[in-house]
Amino acid sequence: MIDVRPPARTPAPLPAPPPRHRPGTVEWLIFRRVVYYGAALTLMTVLSLLRDVWVAQLALVPMLLTVPGLLLLNALRVPGTSVALFPLYVPACSLIVLLTSGLGVNLVGAQLGVDEPLRPAPLLIGLQLTCLVLLLAGTTAPLSTAIPRPALPSARWLALSLTLPLLAVVGALRLNHDHGPALAIVALACCGAVLVWTAIRADRLDVTRISVLLFAVSLAMMWGYSLRSDLVYGFDISIEYSVVTKTIQDGVWQMHPHPDAYGAMLSITVLPAQLHALTGIDPVLILKLAYPAAFAMFVVGVFNLAVRFLPLRWATVTAAYVLAQGGVSQQLPALARQEVALLLFLALSAALLEIRMPRPPRLALVVMFGPALVVSHYSSAYFALMMLVGAVVVQILLGLVKRTAAIRWTVAAALVTTLGSAALWYGPITQSASNVGQLRNAISSDGLQLLPHGKGKGLLAAYLSSGEGAVIPAAEYQKQVAASYAAKRPWVKPHQAAADPRYALRDKPVPKPASRIVPISMMLNLGVLVLAQLGNLLALVAAALMAFQRRSPGLTRQVGLLALPALGALVLFRLSGTLSSTYNQGRAQIQALTLVSVALFWMLHQAAPRLRRILPRASAERRDRLAWSVFAAAVLTIFVKTSGLSAVVLGGPAATNLTSRGEDHERFYQHRSELAGAQWLAAQIADNRDMVYSDRYGQVRLFTQLGAWRPGMMTDLAPQALNENAWIYASRVNVVQGRARSSVDNKLVSYTFPAEFVRSHYDLVYTNGSSEVYHR
Repeated sequence: MIDVRPPARTPAPLPAPPPRHRPGTVEWLIFRRVVYYGAALTLMTVLSLLRDVWVAQLALVPMLLTVPGLLLLNALRVPGTSVALFPLYVPACSLIVLLTSGLGVNLVGAQLGVDEPLRPAPLLIGLQLTCLVLLLAGTTAPLSTAIPRPALPSARWLALSLTLPLLAVVGALRLNHDHGPALAIVALACCGAVLVWTAIRADRLDVTRISVLLFAVSLAMMWGYSLRSDLVYGFDISIEYSVVTKTIQDGVWQMHPHPDAYGAMLSITVLPAQLHALTGIDPVLILKLAYPAAFAMFVVGVFNLAVRFLPLRWATVTAAYVLAQGGVSQQLPALARQEVALLLFLALSAALLEIRMPRPPRLALVVMFGPALVVSHYSSAYFALMMLVGAVVVQILLGLVKRTAAIRWTVAAALVTTLGSAALWYGPITQSASNVGQLRNAISSDGLQLLPHGKGKGLLAAYLSSGEGAVIPAAEYQKQVAASYAAKRPWVKPHQAAADPRYALRDKPVPKPASRIVPISMMLNLGVLVLAQLGNLLALVAAALMAFQRRSPGLTRQVGLLALPALGALVLFRLSGTLSSTYNQGRAQIQALTLVSVALFWMLHQAAPRLRRILPRASAERRDRLAWSVFAAAVLTIFVKTSGLSAVVLGGPAATNLTSRGEDHERFYQHRSELAGAQWLAAQIADNRDMVYSDRYGQVRLFTQLGAWRPGMMTDLAPQALNENAWIYASRVNVVQGRARSSVDNKLVSYTFPAEFVRSHYDLVYTNGSSEVYHR
């Protein structure tokens, strides 16, 4: 029988279920965040457990400076595009997470009875718990918080860029072992060549590649200084090193009191202790390598700010102008606390200039960066407060004139939170506001001391020379220091032979290499001085135009409102001898340039196409390129001078990044023999009341072993100032070079080390051939 029924239909297959986490959906974003950040936190834990392995250390440091910051930005719902346009938010927020978790572990551990909470296990647990809370808080963040993937350069490009800092490392280490400056000179010349090439080719490069090159040049120049010396290089960093080592040895940070203020700064107490505990890296390397590596992002951040207003060529020259300031590469690597503070200050400035970011995350960033700046560095916080107060005043005046909204709420929020946190932190929390009281007393007794070194000079000459330290002859120094000790330190009992004319001090300045071409050297020095002051003057005009020009866009006006008071504060520090003693003018200049440089080159770029009277037939683009070439050449001239390359070609004194002799080298280079003598002396002194004498820069070696601001430490080696029963520490410069340095009333003196008097009336109790200790 034939079956005539139609064949049964094969049922159509059921459609496949949609992927559980489809790319581009919120579920996929949550899944990716949990997986990626969870893996990163797990890897951080594993690397921390392997912290004795150098490969783990090398990988862990960049992770600590990125992963916590990304988690915080995500938890705050900061748009990913804003982070991509200003990557400095990532390390700045990572610093905040590290500071917060480390401080929390310290405080909670003390409450729980843990004697040493700043140890690897508690700090790792505290950081992981903080990061997990941030991860959970950010899982529901919208798609807009996803950071666009940047167009990363090729591995070959990155490798070539990193050779520049490595070349600087080798050059500095060869100098340390007396192998000559040839490689250090090559590294510095390569830095200049890369800057020039980057500026010329900027229009054909993208933002990422320019940022990588700026980072490499900045890091190479800073490592050229920070890696000099057998310990740390610089004055302040020697004090910072003693604070860091004491915090690590104690395993706990004491909240108060901190009369010297150094111990109240988390940037040189809790933060380095945390980095050491989590990574196992030696504290010296943290200060010499890790801190400069993080601060190298500063110049990149200035470039990213400038890109908001300028084409790539002009933005690159703006960043180069900041990098060309000598203090960026020479002073900042010797100021660990300010390296952290300036990164936070730049991040605060960028957050104040955000106009497209939603209000909640923008407010969150503003109110975070201000207090973080306060706990990192006092002078930087004071400068920021002066800028914010000035910005509020200018906004009120602008509102009265134009009848617009008086105060921008982001600036007001930054001012209130920064001022409030400063009042609390410096007052009841750490009790470390002694420097404010000293400044108040100095102003009440001496006033502002306008142009203190201007006697016998015109107003302009006095202003131009106000950044230079005054010098006093040795005979006058000996007379003044004897009178000062008799009046203010009557307990000091000099030896009866101290007034013998045989022991009179004589001047002994450092021999300066003669310039090979004197006229060119003089013209270069004068040209750099004129360019620097002309830049400040033009920046003042630019900031005023940005702030008060009727048609200025909102973002442009905001830059002017912040740059104007920053310039005013900078001028005040230069004019006032009292204020300049509280904040070095070179460092204040770098902090002000964060926004001032943007205003300056914005005006130059705006004015360039309008030079029709000079080039009536040239197109606007050609006039712009010509003006850019002139200003880029001016920046290159400053770079050649401040970097030390001019001394290589023209002769004259060179800085320590290129030589093993000279003023800077004698002051700040610490030899192993000197440190051995200081360490031996530290082991002999049991009472803080013991009087210890050294010269002004011999105390730099003692700081590393005896601690900062020891009560009985004196820095005058004049016979009339030496107590008949005291310890005398002689550095390598004193013993080998026969030279000592001191100061009186902020006036420096370089004189012969009183070897004959010391050896005749004190016992030599320690010597290693280049460092000596005397006692009686």
